Parts: sequence; C-alpha cells; structure tokens
Amino acid sequence: MKISKRLQSLAGLITSEDIVADIGCDHALLDIYLVLNNIVSKVLVSDVNENALANGINNIKKYHLEDKIIPKLGNGIETITDDINTLIISGMGTSTIKKILSNNKLNQIKKLIIESNNDYYLLRSFICSKGFYISHENVIYDNGKYYINIVFLRGHQNYSVKELTYGPILINGNKDYFEYLYNKNMNILDNIPKYKIGERLKIRKSNILLKKLKRK
Repeated sequence: MKISKRLQSLAGLITSEDIVADIGCDHALLDIYLVLNNIVSKVLVSDVNENALANGINNIKKYHLEDKIIPKLGNGIETITDDINTLIISGMGTSTIKKILSNNKLNQIKKLIIESNNDYYLLRSFICSKGFYISHENVIYDNGKYYINIVFLRGHQNYSVKELTYGPILINGNKDYFEYLYNKNMNILDNIPKYKIGERLKIRKSNILLKKLKRK
C-alpha cells in the first residue's frame, strides 16, 4: 500500500523493539503500513472520535488485519495496555497533546514520536519536563506543508530557549524550513500596526535568529 510522505516519515522512526500505540489514529493507514511491512507485529490504535475510529476499523478489515491491529475508543493514553512502551501522536495541536500526556500511564512509556502542528517551544519544554530528552528531529515537506517529527526518549538533557524554540537538532540544518519561517514572520510583520511596538519587536528579534539559521 502507498501512504503519504508524512506518514512514511513517521513509520521510519519505529523499530522492532517498539510496542506501539497510535493515539488519534484516524484512518489507521500508518498502522496498517507498519504491520504490512513487518515493522511491528501488532499495534494498538485509539481515537476519542467514534466516527474517526470507525473509519480506521473499516481500513483494518479491508486489509484483514483484525488480529494484529487492536482498535479502542477512548480518551488518549487511558486506552493503552501495560505492554505499550511507545506512543505515536500526530496531526494535533500542542495543547491537545499536553492533555493526552498528562496521565499517569505516561510513566510506562519509553519513547514518544510526536508530530504537532504548533507551539513547538511549549511542546518540547513540556515533554522534557516529564522526563524525556530529544533524540531525533526532522522536517518533512509534503503536499505544500512543513511537518516536524520529534522523537523523545526517557532521560534528561538541558536545553536553551533557542533549542526549545527551533529544535536542538533542527538548528544544525534545514535552511529551507527556516527561510519559510523567516518569510512567514515578514508577512506577519507587514500586518501588525506600527503602534504595536512590542509585537513588532518580538517578530524582529525572532527574525534576527532565523536569518542566521536559514544560512546554515
């Protein structure tokens, strides 16, 4: 089966040691791909939305994988079993991800694969405060959009504000992505009234750093 470049990038972050739960699985195409390609032998998929989960169940049945992909309707990681050590959470905002991870069952998790769509400073700082460090980051450009994948593993590491904002690994490359952010900031700046000095100054300070990062 074919999946999007974005989903392929997530699949590439899974190893044979990972016992996976895909939280907010939606169509479950990523999970079907993982099983069909023998990346994992089984996977738990969950969604809080009954219609979304039904969509995933239909796809699971289509590929006859009912014995290897276990669907559960429920709220976040409350649905996971005791053997799960790895979570995939993608296609959500950071505020939702924080709510999902604010659960005692997070203590059994050794690896998080996160693809948020906003507030990366808040995402990185929150998850690192839960006893994880950032082991891998990459930027994916798919269908006209940029996506950031971050892998968190159990452990501790200190990060600067710059690293938490733009990624301790990402800042050593990815000039196209940082040029995109720079240009986005310039467009925002053009629409901020000149009397809002504080907001304009914040954008300008951000772009001073982005200007350096996009040259790497």
